[in-house]
Amino acid sequence: MKQLQKQRKKIMTFLLTFGIVFGLLGAMPVHAQDENASESTTFDVKIVHTNDIHARVEDDDYNQVIGMERLSTIAQTFTAGADGSLMLDSGDIFHGQPIATLVQGESVAKLMKACGYDAMTAGNHDWSYGKDRLKELGGIANVKILSGNIKNADGTSFFDTDALVKEFTKNGKTLKIGVFGVSDPNMKDKTTPSNVEGLEFQDAIAYANMEAAALKADGCNVVIALSHTLNPKNMAAQVDGVDLWLCGHEHIELSDTVTTPNGSKAYVSESGYYLNTVGLIDLNCTMDAEGSVHVDYNKTSVDYEAAQNYPKDASVTAILDAIKAENETALNRVIGTSPVELDGVWEHIRIGQTNLGNVITDAYLLATGADIAFENAGGIRASVAAGTITYGDIINVSPYGNYVVTKKLTGAQIKNMLESSLTIQKNCIAANDSGEWDAWPNDSGSYLQVGGITVSFDPAQPEGSRVLSVKKMGRNWIIQKNTS
Repeated sequence: MKQLQKQRKKIMTFLLTFGIVFGLLGAMPVHAQDENASESTTFDVKIVHTNDIHARVEDDDYNQVIGMERLSTIAQTFTAGADGSLMLDSGDIFHGQPIATLVQGESVAKLMKACGYDAMTAGNHDWSYGKDRLKELGGIANVKILSGNIKNADGTSFFDTDALVKEFTKNGKTLKIGVFGVSDPNMKDKTTPSNVEGLEFQDAIAYANMEAAALKADGCNVVIALSHTLNPKNMAAQVDGVDLWLCGHEHIELSDTVTTPNGSKAYVSESGYYLNTVGLIDLNCTMDAEGSVHVDYNKTSVDYEAAQNYPKDASVTAILDAIKAENETALNRVIGTSPVELDGVWEHIRIGQTNLGNVITDAYLLATGADIAFENAGGIRASVAAGTITYGDIINVSPYGNYVVTKKLTGAQIKNMLESSLTIQKNCIAANDSGEWDAWPNDSGSYLQVGGITVSFDPAQPEGSRVLSVKKMGRNWIIQKNTS
């Protein structure tokens, strides 16, 4: 690792002084360690990939969640007999369900360890318990958390290592695979500021070019990048030296190839979300007599239906059962009832006000005595079925552990907030009507569910002029007033 760190320093010096193109390094053949091996050898390397699990670790037929018990069996079956294997995740795994929230992610970390994960990169929701807790979870899971572009104030890497290097030997030849991770700098703004206080999320593309070149220079025949980023293909197309990108955050199924700046090809993959899909990638790495390596890719996506052909891993079931038994008393505590379903459907809470949004904001009003309450759509993560409501249901809806904050705002400021929210709503309605997932705006989660006031508006009016009136308790509300 010290040698690799020296390589990084050398490459950064070249970058700053000469503006070197890293792809030239990536294109150079790397020779095998055994020069006496005179024939080509093909290494069968198996990669198991997940992303954006959001603590959906239990088998769930209604939501089509495969669950960790079957994931373990899928991984074992796929990698059996391979010349080498890696199990990797692209972030947003430790947070999002009561089973995780109650113990600050420890339950998920234990299940990751049982499944045999090697490494992951950090997603924005993985920071939800704080930066120090995220490091602890990596230790519990026995995985390397790779997000080397996230730095401490003194410029050192926040996580303990920037790369994972694995070597696989066959027929007297050794294949060296390097794995690094990168987090989109935009992710810093998608968690509570205190969770990442003192950290700098550096330019992802510049870092990826540097790290890929360093791994190639250190003798890695194949370089894999884990990313948690917006528009993964766009990032991959700007980086030389990476053979395979395993991505997260977009909640999509992606299998594609991009051309990098030096004309090379990179394979880009993402595997759904909420553990409704497991990505199985065959890397056939053929090393010739001179040590140059050619890589062929083949991806198979295992969806929920296909996963039913795999039995549950009994050892993982035992761990999960123990976790659920510990959590059961707290999660099953009844805290209320509802005669109707409370609507927290992802699309619904972004295109209009819902009854769940009303309940949440009314609860804020009751707890604080404020005049008006807001909840952003992105903070509402589930619906609540009609009938008995448990503590677990509440955590499902609001899993982030956020704090309710009161502030004094002028009427003009609140009107501006409502105008911004209406612009987001209009864009979300257009995206929903189009039926295209990529059409949804990046700020869709900032649409506001509102409590305490009634807003009349005209979406046909120009931006900034859509709010027609604001009423509280049936009376016109004075825009100029101060309120909380």
